[in-house]
Amino acid sequence: MQSKLALEIYKQTTLLSFEITSFIYEFYNHIWNQHKLDKIPLYYDDNIVLYNNKKLTMYEEIKAEINRNLIDIGSNPLIIDTLTCNQSGESNDWDVTAVWKTILSGKGCNYTLGITHFQICNGKITKEIITFVN
Repeated sequence: MQSKLALEIYKQTTLLSFEITSFIYEFYNHIWNQHKLDKIPLYYDDNIVLYNNKKLTMYEEIKAEINRNLIDIGSNPLIIDTLTCNQSGESNDWDVTAVWKTILSGKGCNYTLGITHFQICNGKITKEIITFVN
């Protein structure tokens, strides 16, 4: 039997910042660290996604773009240093910035920093811009 509190949370229609934070950490863990690209539909919008200024309309296109970046990262983990979530517009719209680091394949033990800006609408990524800092 569920408690009344659990039922109230389940009925909630707006996403809270801790839910967006959890969503982003799960996204990085599944897609970037475990390379579970079959989970792409869980995270990306099924209409049009703006990925590094390219309009992508199919999950296979998103998968190809992610694979291009994974070639440089290899099996090295992507570690999030800072995550900032700001609600924007509608109650389920979020602007999220993740500052992360990883070691690129063939670069020895030097960390490479990156920043990813997301727009998330109704629990799905609609825009993702990745910038490598060094």
